[in-house]
Amino acid sequence: MKLIRLLLTFLLTTVALFCLSQAVIVQSVIKLPTDTAIKNELIWSLNGFLKQQDRLNKNNEFVLKENLLAMSDLLDEISGMAQGSKAKDFFKCYVTNVVKISEDSYVVQFSYLGMTDNNPVLRASFKVIAKRGDNKFYFSSPLKQNTIGWKVKRLDNVTYYYKDTLNNIDAKAYQRDLNYDDQLINAPRQYVEFYCCNNFIEAQEILGIDFKLDYNGMQYGTLTSHENNEGLVVSGRISKKQRYNPHDLWHDQLHQVISLDTINRPVDEGCAYLFGGSWDYTWAEVLAKFKKYAADNPKADWLDLYINNTKFANDSQPLVISYALNALIVQKINNEHGFEPVIQLITCGKRKNGDENYFAALNKITGINKASFNVKMWELIKAAR
Repeated sequence: MKLIRLLLTFLLTTVALFCLSQAVIVQSVIKLPTDTAIKNELIWSLNGFLKQQDRLNKNNEFVLKENLLAMSDLLDEISGMAQGSKAKDFFKCYVTNVVKISEDSYVVQFSYLGMTDNNPVLRASFKVIAKRGDNKFYFSSPLKQNTIGWKVKRLDNVTYYYKDTLNNIDAKAYQRDLNYDDQLINAPRQYVEFYCCNNFIEAQEILGIDFKLDYNGMQYGTLTSHENNEGLVVSGRISKKQRYNPHDLWHDQLHQVISLDTINRPVDEGCAYLFGGSWDYTWAEVLAKFKKYAADNPKADWLDLYINNTKFANDSQPLVISYALNALIVQKINNEHGFEPVIQLITCGKRKNGDENYFAALNKITGINKASFNVKMWELIKAAR
């Protein structure tokens, strides 16, 4: 029986790997270049481009390097599309359109299609520019071509692209928050291209995403990438307050310089609350909600609530007690000792049952341990302004 199970596991793994690495499918109805050599180069290059998704984006041999920043963003979106949300679901990649746009360039569209619960599913569709050179094709995002008529304004290290008008107050706030976050985490100075879109659908389209099931029904969103100390933000985020999310900005910048394998999420989220609020609430608004929760629960055991990841606002925009408490802890540490000890707390390791690694680091940095946690948290909450 063990041998049979091992054989079945091997066969299933082999099938999965085959599905994930198989060649793109080109049906007979697709009009490819008439020149056989060009046609073969194009399909061979597209296969190579998609099969190198496991490499760093900058190391993909089929990416047009002068378009690396935008293509890196698009590659992040393409990655993993052959795999569904369920282990048994795999999606095949079909070429759906090839259009010549110049002597050596083509627009190539491809889609991931498959079956889920016996129903046909479109997983995603993408559009890239293929440019011929050195006996193969190199691929790039159509971002620049799609925004060729947009206006441009540079504010120090951020260049904004927009169609009509730019909200200068918002633009300066983004630049301020970007530089503040980078200064805290000692990140190298970045130069950012920021595209202001009317909605998330437009943000996807200009980058080269015709459709992605993951984003089905999403009104707002932002697509980002970072390469060689340069950043790209394609913002489809329109809200009452800002075109960017300072909470997400914190995560985006931190995760460039610190490995996710070492980051303790509640501390990371606490920093994001403190420096960027959450769910379009400012930190002051989050704090007000948290203080009200504390006032309504005078016998709250913060250690138990922390370990159990309890929420203090449990609606469509949940707010988490461990995140709010860490915001107060980070604020205290930063005010008294600077941000280096905060980095030590952030990098205490991924969250584990009981949070022993977190409390060991917290005790070393602040002297707060599990025994004193409840009393110390009450002190921080009552003193918070």
